[in-house]
Amino acid sequence: MPDIPLDTTGDDDAPRARAGVRFTGVAIKPYPDGRRMKLSLGLTPFQQRPSVEMVVTNAAGQDVAALSLIEAMDTRFDLTVHLRGPEPRGPHTLRLTLYYRASDEPEAERQVVDEHTLTFVPAPEAGT
Repeated sequence: MPDIPLDTTGDDDAPRARAGVRFTGVAIKPYPDGRRMKLSLGLTPFQQRPSVEMVVTNAAGQDVAALSLIEAMDTRFDLTVHLRGPEPRGPHTLRLTLYYRASDEPEAERQVVDEHTLTFVPAPEAGT
């Protein structure tokens, strides 16, 4: 009788060392109010918990949203991000940085392992 492996995970599912951790998917879905967006992101499986920093800038280059995910415990996230300032207009840019700290010290240097940039336009106000 042939051996049947019980572990059906492939190499892609194996937890990775710091240098191999990456974003596996990033998607933005603006809400109809134009002030919020649904951010979905995925990470490769990891051995050590990474952190993610997110910044959204408007067409004028001003920061209108920021979010920090410190030492992620999961590989999939769905978050609602609120855009600050006057009514959002024009293209906005989402910048994601996946990183680790060089040590446990709060001021320790960041070791960036992946970055992702995505441009989107917030949805117009309903009825306009």
